[in-house]
Amino acid sequence: MAARLERNYTVHDMRDEILYFDKYWRRSFSGSKAIYTAISHHSVITLTNTKPSGRTFPVVIQTYPKGSKVIVIGVAVHLPPHRTKRLV
Repeated sequence: MAARLERNYTVHDMRDEILYFDKYWRRSFSGSKAIYTAISHHSVITLTNTKPSGRTFPVVIQTYPKGSKVIVIGVAVHLPPHRTKRLV
């Protein structure tokens, strides 16, 4: 299952972030929390930023081992240890 999570900021100099979860994540809910669980040893989240023009561009690719859990509460994202590849 691929999922998209948008985090918008009100400070004018910060850009909007969008996290794309690839199809190797399973989403469940517990109260007001969304819990994404990695179901593959190479589960990926791609972090993108949005330019003022509205165009998005990938910035970081994060790779997680099987069983990792990402917790989302509102716009707060709690990430476990992972490998990161910077694209810019």
